[in-house]
Amino acid sequence: EGGNAERQGIVEKGDILIGVTAIKVVGAKWERRLIPAKELSFDTVVGAISSNEIKWGCEDVVLQFERPSAVEDEEAIKNHLAFYNPPGDSAWRTN
Repeated sequence: EGGNAERQGIVEKGDILIGVTAIKVVGAKWERRLIPAKELSFDTVVGAISSNEIKWGCEDVVLQFERPSAVEDEEAIKNHLAFYNPPGDSAWRTN
C-alpha cells in the first residue's frame, strides 16, 4: 500500500503478474524476452525485473497483469502465455 502502483491507479489490488521482461546471458550473447511469470517464485520475478539493466540497453521493465474481475476467457490467457513460453530445452523455458 502507498506505492507507485497504487498512486498511479493502473495496477489494482488482486491483479496477477503474468509476464515480465528478463535478460538471459549465455556466454557472450544476451537476449531480452517477455517470459510467463504466473508460476514463477517471488525471488525469480525479482531477479527477472532486476536483470533489465541499462548495460543491456534496457530503459524499462515490461510487466503484464491479469485482472481476474475482467477475465472472460481463461483459455485465451493460457494461449497468450504459451505463445511467450520458448520451445523445447531453452534456458528460457518456465515449465
